[in-house]
Amino acid sequence: MLPISATASQGINSRPILLAKLEEESIPAQDLVAPSPAAAPSPAADTNPNSDEWIAVPAGEPTTAESQAPISNPAPSSQPPAAAPAEIAPAIDVGSIATTPQISDSSLAPLIDAAPTPARAASLRITEQQRVELDKGHTDDAIRELAHAISIDPSNSYAYFYLGRAYVARRDYAQAQTFFKRAEIGLASDSAWLGEIYAFEGLSLEQSGNSAEAAAAYQKALAAAPGNLTARVGVTRLSGSVPADANAAPAPDLDQPAPAEPDEAPAPAD
Repeated sequence: MLPISATASQGINSRPILLAKLEEESIPAQDLVAPSPAAAPSPAADTNPNSDEWIAVPAGEPTTAESQAPISNPAPSSQPPAAAPAEIAPAIDVGSIATTPQISDSSLAPLIDAAPTPARAASLRITEQQRVELDKGHTDDAIRELAHAISIDPSNSYAYFYLGRAYVARRDYAQAQTFFKRAEIGLASDSAWLGEIYAFEGLSLEQSGNSAEAAAAYQKALAAAPGNLTARVGVTRLSGSVPADANAAPAPDLDQPAPAEPDEAPAPAD
C-alpha cells in the first residue's frame, strides 16, 4: 500500500478521506466503489482520473449528489450567546453626598447604656463628662479625668480620642497624634468614628504645618466616611492654598512712585 496521497474532495460530505493506490486482489469487490460523476474530486485534489486509484468510502456514507446539497437548517450551536457587557456604575459625585456633623460632638449615652461591663460603663461616663468639659475649654481638667477613665478601662478607645482632642487644644500635636493612633486601633471597625479620627489627625497635622500629611489624612477620613464635614472642609482648604515660591522676585508695588533718575554728574573743570 502506498502512503497517503491526498485528502477527500468536497464531493464526499467534506470529510477527510484517504486516497490510496489499492490492488484489486487485496480488497473484496464490494468494498471498491468507483467515483461517480456527481462526486468528482475538486481540482485541488491530487488524483488522476486515468489511473487505477480508487476512493475508499466509509461504510454507510452516501455517494450520490444529494450528499453534496447544502443543509438549509443547520443545527443550532451549543455555545450560549455572548452576554451583553455590564453597565459601568457612574462615579460618585462627592458634591452630592450630604455632609454629616462631627460624631464626636454627640452624647455617648447610647454607648454607656450598651456597655458590656460595669468598668466600661464607668469609664464611658467619665469620658462623656470630659467631652462636655472640653467644649467649655477646660482642657487641663479633661486631660486628668480622661487619664483616670483609661485607668479604669484601658480598652476605652473613646477616651483616647478625646485625649487627642484635648492635646490639639493644647497645641501639643505630637502627643495628640499618639492618642489618635491608639483610638484608631480600637475603632477600626466603625467607619463613622474612624473617619472622625482621621479627620482630627488631619487637623492636627495641618495646624502643625504638615500640609501634605494632613491632606492624606483628610482623604482617608473621606474614604471611611464620605460625609465627614471636618475632612471635607480641610481638603477644600488645603486644595485652595498654593504655597508661594520663596525664590520668586516680589511683585512690584504699583502704588509706589517711580524712582527719580539720578542727576547728571557735573562736567570736570578745565
